[in-house]
Amino acid sequence: MIKEKHPLLKLKLVKKTSSFSQFYNNYSELFFELFSILLENSIENIWNECFFIFLGYIQLIAYIFDEIVSIIKML
Repeated sequence: MIKEKHPLLKLKLVKKTSSFSQFYNNYSELFFELFSILLENSIENIWNECFFIFLGYIQLIAYIFDEIVSIIKML
């Protein structure tokens, strides 16, 4: 009975990846490449990161003393 063919039941199974899965795979590959580039010359990249963090703090301090948004001058 199992070996009988049923003409009404015709299924075609196709393996298809979802768009989210493709998006995740593409970006995870890109992040892996980015981290591998960062690890190639780690000492230079550490100094670059320290410099950019320092610049970020300088921008925050400049924002505090800006005339338009400064609370210090309002007091």
